[in-house]
Amino acid sequence: MSKTTQALAINWRHSGLWRAMVPAVILVAGLLCTVLATVQMKRTVERAEAQHFASLVEDRIDAIQDRMETYLALMRGAAGLFSASGDVTGAEFSAYVERLRVGDLYQGIQGIGYSAIVPTDGVALFEQGRQTEQPGFRIRPDTPRNFYTAITFLEPSTEKNLLAIGYDMFSEPVRRQAMELARDSGNRAMTGKVALVQDAGQPDLFGILIYLPVYDTVRGATPDSVEERRRRLRGWVYSPFRSQDLFTRSAGDRRRTTEIDWEIYDGTGTEPARLLFRSTAAPLAEADYSTTRTAQVAGRNWTLRAVSSESFARDSNRSSIPFIAAGGLLTTVLLFGASLAQARAMREAEKAREEIHIANAGLEERVEERTAQLESARSALEALNRNLETRVSIRTADLQEANEEMQRFAYIVSHDLRSPLVNVMGFTSELDVAREELSRFYHRTVEQHPEAADKNTELAIQQDLPEAIEFIRSSTAKMDRLINAILKLSREGRRVLAPERIELSALMQTIAKSLALQIEQAGADLDIENLPEITSDRVALEQIFSNLVENAVKYLAPQRKGQIKVRGWSEGATIVIDVEDNGRGIDPRDHSRVFDLFRRAGAQDRPGEGIGLAHVRALVRRLGGTIILNSEEGRGSTFRVRLPKTLTRTEGNA
Repeated sequence: MSKTTQALAINWRHSGLWRAMVPAVILVAGLLCTVLATVQMKRTVERAEAQHFASLVEDRIDAIQDRMETYLALMRGAAGLFSASGDVTGAEFSAYVERLRVGDLYQGIQGIGYSAIVPTDGVALFEQGRQTEQPGFRIRPDTPRNFYTAITFLEPSTEKNLLAIGYDMFSEPVRRQAMELARDSGNRAMTGKVALVQDAGQPDLFGILIYLPVYDTVRGATPDSVEERRRRLRGWVYSPFRSQDLFTRSAGDRRRTTEIDWEIYDGTGTEPARLLFRSTAAPLAEADYSTTRTAQVAGRNWTLRAVSSESFARDSNRSSIPFIAAGGLLTTVLLFGASLAQARAMREAEKAREEIHIANAGLEERVEERTAQLESARSALEALNRNLETRVSIRTADLQEANEEMQRFAYIVSHDLRSPLVNVMGFTSELDVAREELSRFYHRTVEQHPEAADKNTELAIQQDLPEAIEFIRSSTAKMDRLINAILKLSREGRRVLAPERIELSALMQTIAKSLALQIEQAGADLDIENLPEITSDRVALEQIFSNLVENAVKYLAPQRKGQIKVRGWSEGATIVIDVEDNGRGIDPRDHSRVFDLFRRAGAQDRPGEGIGLAHVRALVRRLGGTIILNSEEGRGSTFRVRLPKTLTRTEGNA
C-alpha cells in the first residue's frame, strides 16, 4: 500500500463517515429482509391454501361417491329379493324396506321401488291383479306402444311416493335411455337431470334415478348376451333422488363443507341446463381458488365446480402476513436505533480517546461502565439458556409420556376388540352346525315326503347359508389380522432397542433367502450391492427391509421381468439405503397416503391390511432416521431410507 493510500484510509477512519454509513446499511438490509420474508410467507400461505383447497374438493368427491355406493348396495339387496322370489307381494316389499330403515339411516334417497314390464295384451289383467292390493291402480300414460312398464312398488309409502304408482317411466326419453342401458348391460345405470313424478308442479325441484335390472333366471343371474337379457327381463329395481336432498346429505364434514361453495352438473359440461345442485342461493362468484373436476358416479360422468368461500378466507393464515411485515419493520427500526446509538457511543469513545491526556480518570469510569453492561448481558443470556434447556427437557418428557400412553391405549383397545370377535367366531361355528342339522332334516323330510321338496329352500340350505357363513368367517378373519397388526405395532413401540454392529450386506442376503420362494414364483431378479456397516437394532432393520423387499416382489408389473435392486452408501454420519423396483409404481398423489395406517393405494388385487409401510415408517423413526418414496405409476418405485451410522441406547429408547 502506497503512502497516499494509507493517508486516505486514515483520513476515512478519522472522518467518521464510515460510522454514519453503518446505520444506513443496517436500515436498508433490514427493510430488504423484511420484504423478502413477507413475500416468502405469502408464497408459503398461498401454497398451503391451494393444497387445502384441493383436499376439500377431493373430500367432497369421495363423500358423494361413497354415499352413492351405499345407495347402490341397498338397491342390490332389493334386486336380490325379486330374484329370489317369483312373486313379491306389496306387504313383503314394504316389510323389507321398512327393516332397512331407509328414512332414518339413508337420508337423501326418496325411496326404493320396482317397475315391472307389462305386455300390451296383458295390461288389463295386470291392472286387475294389482288393484287387489292397490285400489284404483292404472298404468299411465295409456298411449299405444309395443309394451308397457309400470311402477308397481315404491317404499316408503309417503303421500308423494304414492303419486308415482302406475307411471310408465319407459314412456319418457331420459328415463328410457337409462332403463335400456341397465337392461342391455346387466348393470346399474343412472339418468340425467329429470323432473320427478313426486315433484310434479314444482319446476324448481329436479333429480335423478338409478336403475338395476331384474332377470327371469335362476337366482337372478345376468344372462350372457344382450338378446338373452332383453328376452328374460322382468323389470327394474330403481331409486329416485331429489338433487337438493341428495347432495346436501352427502356433503360430508359440515365444518369443512362451509369452506368451499360448489356446483354439480350432469355430464362433462357446465351449461346451466345441466345443473343438478348448487350449495349457494346465487351463482358461484369469483374467488381466490377455483377448480372444475369430472368424476364418474354410478357409471355416469358428473362435473363438480368448486370455489373457496368467505369461511375459507377467514380460516387462512394470511392474517399473519401483516404481522410478519410489521415485526420485520419494528425489528429493523430497533436495530437502526441501536446502530445509531452505537455510532454515537463510538463517537464519544473517539472523543474520550482524544481527551485521554486530560481526563484519564473519566475514561476508566467509562470502561468500567461498559464492562458492567457486558457482564449483565452475559448473565441474562446464561439465564435464558438455562430456562430454554429446562423447557426442552419438560417438553421431551411430556411427548414421551404421551407416546407411551398411545401405545398402552392401542394395546388395550385391540384386546377389548378381540372379545366380541371371539364370540362372533363361536356363534358362526354354531350357525354352521345348525345349518348341517337343518340340511339333514330337510333331506330326511324329502325322502319321506317327496312332495315337500322345494328348490328355493334347497338352494338356501346348500348355497346361500354356506356363502353367508363363509363371508362372516372371512370378515372375522380379516378383523383378527387387523387386531394382531395393532398388537404388533403396540408391542414394537414398547420393545427396547439393542444397538449392535451389523453387516448390512449379510442381513440383506438373509432376507433374500427367506423370500427366495416368492422371488422365484414372481420370476424376478434381486440384486444386492455391497452395503456399509451400521450400528443399530437388528430386529428393527430386518422388519424394515423385509417389508420393503416383499412389497417390491408383491407389486411387480406382469408385463415385464421384475428387477429389484438394493444399494447403499455413507454420507457423513448417515447411511442411505435404496430399495428400487421396476414394478407398477404408485401415483404421486398417493405418496404420503401409503405410509398411513390402514391406507392402501392403487388396485387392491393383492392381500394386505395397509399396515406394512406404516410399521416401516414407525420403525425408521425409532431408529432416528427418515424414509421417502420416489415413484411414478407404471415406472416402478424407490424407497430411500436414511439411518444414523451409530444408534446409542439412549437415542433408540428415548
